[in-house]
Amino acid sequence: MAHTTQQIRNISPKVITFLLLAFGLMFMVYALIFQKILLFAIIVGLPLGVIILTYSIQRPRMSYLLYGAYTFYLTAIMRYSRQDGLSVISDGLLIYMTISILFYYVKNKNDIRLSNAINFFTVTYIAWFLYILIQFINPASDSTSYIAGIRGWLLSTPILYFVSCILLDNPKTLKRSLIIIGIFTITAFLKLLYQKYRWFDAAETEWLMGGSWYTHILSSGIRYFSIYSDAGNFGSNMGMISIVYGIIAFHTSEKWLRIFFSCIALMGIVGMIMSGTRGAMIVPLGGLALYCLICKNIKIMVISALAVIMLYAFFAFTEIGDGNALIRRMRTAFRPQEDTSFNVRIENQKLIAEYMRTHPWGAGLGKGVARVNVNSDGVVEDTIPPDAFYVDIWIQTGTIGLLIYISMCIAIIIYSCYIIMFRVRNPGLRNILTAFICGVFGIWLNGYVGRGMGMTPSFFMVAASLAFIMNGPYIDRLLRESKSEILNTKPVSYTHLRAHETAANIVC
Repeated sequence: MAHTTQQIRNISPKVITFLLLAFGLMFMVYALIFQKILLFAIIVGLPLGVIILTYSIQRPRMSYLLYGAYTFYLTAIMRYSRQDGLSVISDGLLIYMTISILFYYVKNKNDIRLSNAINFFTVTYIAWFLYILIQFINPASDSTSYIAGIRGWLLSTPILYFVSCILLDNPKTLKRSLIIIGIFTITAFLKLLYQKYRWFDAAETEWLMGGSWYTHILSSGIRYFSIYSDAGNFGSNMGMISIVYGIIAFHTSEKWLRIFFSCIALMGIVGMIMSGTRGAMIVPLGGLALYCLICKNIKIMVISALAVIMLYAFFAFTEIGDGNALIRRMRTAFRPQEDTSFNVRIENQKLIAEYMRTHPWGAGLGKGVARVNVNSDGVVEDTIPPDAFYVDIWIQTGTIGLLIYISMCIAIIIYSCYIIMFRVRNPGLRNILTAFICGVFGIWLNGYVGRGMGMTPSFFMVAASLAFIMNGPYIDRLLRESKSEILNTKPVSYTHLRAHETAANIVC
């Protein structure tokens, strides 16, 4: 045994490399011959994955970028690989990220601030965390659906919140994040153009023919979805992109960055319209309305308010652009009485409300409200589609759960506005954080009519945005100490209220 072990140790690294390469090529040939595309992709990507994972254990923020990229393209990966359940990999990346942070902290305590994990954002979530635990005693719940339903709420969500707050705490990371998300958006926009002018590819056609054509190929026009899960998710996320990058571009004076951010904002607007998602319009409009309230600049406030009023008047009281099917479809969002799908949702919510009268704790995690339909095939049992994120929360956790969740969102929005208005002195940082909270506010408003706020990548972007806001006072202190700027910003005439004297020493 000892002799065999010694022989193995004496094998040259070149020989080992050659053997691994040979076996890799053999498996690649096998995968191509038998059309094992996923296996082929794994073999090709394995060396690169090992390098990235090895490097990211030394640079935790690299692992966060890896997680963000995987989250952004998760739906596309599942669609083209024809594999479901790949979201478990994102959970694995979160756990790996947590381990890499702990290892890095032991060696570099000055570069990682674990105290960032405790702030208003993460502490507020504890109330929801505890309520989800209590759902186990819900009489309507069952153990199978409960276990399946808690994975996101009790594992991936809190870990993502904590990790985001720990890692997103410096100006360099903030600037890089804006550029990286912008690049991700460009890839999504290019895919949108491909769908528009070259039609859907084989994988997308297969997905549409599986039943999604019913909601995406309409007489009123095609609803495009790019690399996202569906047009609703795509539209709401593009709405968030448009308001965030639009505000940032407005306040950026550095020429190439202003052009870059303006282009991303324009891509967001075009993407939102081409998605045909009417509820997505509330994202930029709601974000712009909040911007009017917290910008503390009379001129900008008036301009923003006029923009909101003009947009509303354009869609609600005119017929300009009705020749375009997508604009005509968007206009129905401002005339809900003429919208058949809206009226169907209202009827569904009446049925749900009737059920909730006797089930204040909801139907249970992972479950829905059952109903019986009578059609040409006979009597068919199914569940009432929630059609929106908050309605889904209402169904699963009841009126009590819905009130807790909405209260948590309102508290986070108010506290975030407080941080931005009174505890961040740097005007450039304040502009960026203002854009973030406007985007978050808009996507959360969309939760009443869509499900985008609970889906990737919007869910990830919300977590990252709130993490930067909670770390705003600390980032502000770093900027003042280094006497630097994140972006070259235009002069801002905000009426600056004096921050607390201790704000620079407090990490939110």
